[in-house]
Amino acid sequence: MRLTVRSGRLGDVRDGVPVFAALEGEQRPERLLPLSVTRDQALRRLVDGSGFRGAANEVVLLPRGSGWILVVGLGKAKELSLERVRQLAGTAAKAARARGVKRLSLPVLREQGLGAPAAVAQALTEGALLGLYRYDKLKKLPPHERSRRIEAITLIAERRGEVADVKRAVEKGQVLAEAVGLARDLINGPSNIVTPTHLANHARAIARQFRLGCRVIPFPQLKRLGFGGIVGVAQGSAHPAQFIVLDYRPPRAKATLALCGKGITFDSGGISIKPSAKMEQMKYDMSGAAAVLGTVKAAAALKLPLRIVGIIAATENLPSGTAQKPGDVLKTLSGKTVEVLNTDAEGRLVLADCLHYAKRYKPDGVIDLATLTGACVVALGSEAIGLMTPDERLAARLNQAGKATYERVWRLPLWAEYGPAMKSDIADLRNVTNTGEAGTITAAKFLQEFTEGLRWAHLDIAGTAWTEKERPYVPKGAVGVGVRLLIELMERWTKAVTE
Repeated sequence: MRLTVRSGRLGDVRDGVPVFAALEGEQRPERLLPLSVTRDQALRRLVDGSGFRGAANEVVLLPRGSGWILVVGLGKAKELSLERVRQLAGTAAKAARARGVKRLSLPVLREQGLGAPAAVAQALTEGALLGLYRYDKLKKLPPHERSRRIEAITLIAERRGEVADVKRAVEKGQVLAEAVGLARDLINGPSNIVTPTHLANHARAIARQFRLGCRVIPFPQLKRLGFGGIVGVAQGSAHPAQFIVLDYRPPRAKATLALCGKGITFDSGGISIKPSAKMEQMKYDMSGAAAVLGTVKAAAALKLPLRIVGIIAATENLPSGTAQKPGDVLKTLSGKTVEVLNTDAEGRLVLADCLHYAKRYKPDGVIDLATLTGACVVALGSEAIGLMTPDERLAARLNQAGKATYERVWRLPLWAEYGPAMKSDIADLRNVTNTGEAGTITAAKFLQEFTEGLRWAHLDIAGTAWTEKERPYVPKGAVGVGVRLLIELMERWTKAVTE
């Protein structure tokens, strides 16, 4: 898709279907955005006559001369935010595509509370491109449906002096959208295609594209090296596990961050098998790994001045004659032993090896992402990522990054009183409690056992990585959550180090 930036007034630019925005409940014509449109009395009368109210993501397509205009609601003025701008762009782009529009013009809105034009332009770019995403690689679409594609989007900056900053913001938004798109593709892909080897090959491709370091440790070597967590989970599958390390190391890096991703490409539960209902969705149990791959790719494309080490444990969790059994004891890479009471609590086993492995890089921060617990879905639903960390500063940074990207986090406690629930009678640890209480927190307490000496945070994305409900810039299925959050965190980290 071609993305361009021009200066001027939206009403004067003839570059595809223009998208106007309006606030809800504002009857005064000057509240129709952008402000320049108030000079067009015919347009004002057209909008008034359509019954359009300006509710968030309300859409009306109206004839204008020999063409069309699209008007999208922003909602109430007091609720105006960059998130509403993302939604505006996603809603507009999808509405235009559905009507066969090929080219679109979006205004870089100048409203109080939205910040600099560059921030608005980035939000518009992210919203439009993520809204247009669809996973149709495996479908045979009719010709008319396949031809419905937006070919060009133009962002209209009101002032000529803003164009350079807006262009840079558009480029950044495009990088982020492409990285999220990569994550979505991997998550949406069926598990007979997206295998552990498939993830490893994607990591190698990213490494070649950006000249990154990449190490893939195959299953036989994992057994010899003592990666007991991932080996225990993987031993029931015909697809060999892959331990993937993708290393973006720019010159004069200001800090080192390690990202650990759970990469269970299909989770049947193992011997502790899951119910059959919706088991097909368990291909998304590698959403943490997908987010790590997308984040490292985006960090390299944006040339962030931080070393980013992506560490992924990729395997399937399947029942077979060789699968681990409830009651088995395995020895993790750290040397700690774990009694496996439930083979469906496998994500924490593979992450234990990832977290210990991360110590060799002496990172300034470690963040793991995992679709770890159903309890997190019960606690927070699909609106918030579960955040657990003993580090107040890291928690604050993640919270700020979540608010900025609308990939919001909600912190749960990691009090010492939760720790004894993970102690085993015959091993150092057990992988689940015998009470069923505080499942999300106790899973994080298990992981904390492998983070000694690390500044660490755990993100449980079980409720946010997949959606059954389409949203303005998030289609049904894979969300690609975590990529934009982590890039925002890294940029804030860079500023903090520089200051």
